[in-house]
Amino acid sequence: MFVIDAHLSSKTPGLSFRKGKAGPEQELLDWFLQQKLISIPRGHNVSIFREPRLPSGFPDLVIVVWNVSVARQWTTERAALTPSDLRLMHFLGSEGPKDIEELRVVFSAAVDRQLDRLGEAAMVRTTKGRWQARSLRTTFAASHIIAIEAKISEWRAALEQAHLNTWFASDSCVLVPRVPRNSELLRDAGELGVRVLARESDSWEIQDPIRSAPRSYVSWLFNDWAWRAAFAQ
Repeated sequence: MFVIDAHLSSKTPGLSFRKGKAGPEQELLDWFLQQKLISIPRGHNVSIFREPRLPSGFPDLVIVVWNVSVARQWTTERAALTPSDLRLMHFLGSEGPKDIEELRVVFSAAVDRQLDRLGEAAMVRTTKGRWQARSLRTTFAASHIIAIEAKISEWRAALEQAHLNTWFASDSCVLVPRVPRNSELLRDAGELGVRVLARESDSWEIQDPIRSAPRSYVSWLFNDWAWRAAFAQ
C-alpha cells in the first residue's frame, strides 16, 4: 500500500490535498490503515489518498485498488492528460459515440485538442466520423474505489459526506469507533447506499463494490492518479 497525502509533493494536474489535523479522528484513520483490512487481489496494487481536494469536499481516505497488468500497457502520453480530458473520456464512455460538432456544443472548440491527447493516449478512436471511448478493459485499471469518512461523533455529517462520495466511489463507508446504542445510523446508511465500519466490531471486511466504476470523471481521476503516483516512484 502506498499513502499519498499533503506531505508528498505532487505535480499531477488537479491533485492537491488538505493537510490533516491531529486529533481523535486522525487517530481512528491511522488505526484503520494499520489493520490491513482490504483484500488485495493477485496482480493488483493499492494507492491510498488522504484528504484529496475534490469539488465535493475532502474525503478522509480514498482507496484505489487497481490492476497492474492493465496500467502497464498505458503509454507515457497518458500522463499528459488533464482533468478536462478525463471528463471528456467519461462523457464518451457514458453517452456513446459522438461526432465532433456534438462534442463542440458540450465542450467548446477546445475539444479538438482534447481528443488529440486522448487519441495519443490510446483511449479514444474514430469510426465513421464519430468519436468513441475504447474499452474499459484496457483504459480503466481500478477495480475498487473506496471512500472512507471518519467521525467520532456527529455521524450524520459523516453520512452526508459519505453519500456525496458515491458520485465517484464504487464503495463509500463511514468509519466510527462504535455504533451508538439505539441509533438509526445503520438504517440511515443503508438508505443512502453507504456502509458503516465500526472499530468495536467483530466483523471487519471490505466487501465487493456496491456500485460499478467509473461513476464519474472523478473516478477516472483517481484511476489515473494512482497510476501516476506509482509511475513517479
